[in-house]
Amino acid sequence: MSEDSYTMRDLAQAVQAQMVLHGKDAAKILEGIREPVSNILNSDLSNIGVMREGNHIEESRYLYYDGEMSITFDHLPEGKDIPPHDHGIWEMLAIYSGQLHHTVYDREDDGSKEGYAKLKAIDDRVLQPGEMSMVAPPAEIHSFTALTDDTWSVTIVGGKYKLDRHYYDPANSSCRIANPKKQKVV
Repeated sequence: MSEDSYTMRDLAQAVQAQMVLHGKDAAKILEGIREPVSNILNSDLSNIGVMREGNHIEESRYLYYDGEMSITFDHLPEGKDIPPHDHGIWEMLAIYSGQLHHTVYDREDDGSKEGYAKLKAIDDRVLQPGEMSMVAPPAEIHSFTALTDDTWSVTIVGGKYKLDRHYYDPANSSCRIANPKKQKVV
């Protein structure tokens, strides 16, 4: 199948197949969808999708949504710091254009002390076009900042985001719970 004929439905079916095959094993899912995601990244996504309300960004479009999985095309504005946060599910980011400073964290404390969280960065890098990163429980905490104004990502989410999420401040070893749809978090 050529890249030109590879569709969003093809990608969605490939992701669904990997989810059936590997359950919640995000690392195996990522390995199984690298090629299909690469095919989509080589497609023209500039004029497709349906507008959606993003949590931390102004411009986001659904490329696929079925209630259990979503694929979005997201513009990440240059210089806007998205603080460390969790989702409750796995999320894969693939860079379509631009550059994204992306950090994945592991939570070192047990979560038993309200308002306290000790994080350790386990993957801290600048993602370039074509590169991907997966965050998944238990290492589902991440932060990011677009380094260029043309930064767009294809984001695949393997379930429904939890409504109330933890937002972390690693410098102060603290966290708070917030709903990004109801409260300003950035």
